[in-house]
Amino acid sequence: MYLDINDLKYGIHGEMLNVITRYAENAEQAISEAQSEVESYLTARYDIRAEFAKTGSERSPLVIRLVRDVALYNCFKISNPVNMPEVRRDAYRDTIAFLKDVQAERASIDALTRRTGTTGTSSYVSFGGNRKRKNQM
Repeated sequence: MYLDINDLKYGIHGEMLNVITRYAENAEQAISEAQSEVESYLTARYDIRAEFAKTGSERSPLVIRLVRDVALYNCFKISNPVNMPEVRRDAYRDTIAFLKDVQAERASIDALTRRTGTTGTSSYVSFGGNRKRKNQM
């Protein structure tokens, strides 16, 4: 797995993490779901599976933070969604907004390698037209 329970402690106090996870299986499930969620946003542009195969200091700090924020949100969602701190909800929303920006190519993650066959331009099609002109008086 890309993250482990010790990596989660950099985003929350250890005592609070022990309370919300209660069992190691809950934390592992939250990390697994977070990894899948981040992968779903980044897989179209980047070779994210190669990043998730890395360990230790080889890993991208930004991707670690993204997965950690989603995993901590999932931990609260599993154990105590009613008493989830607003800071945790905001961190999750910010993370998802950033992932959507990366997906739409309004932002990028330099540490990741782009998938072969993708260009630097977006594959999204914009449509519209010019304003109507008033040619008659």
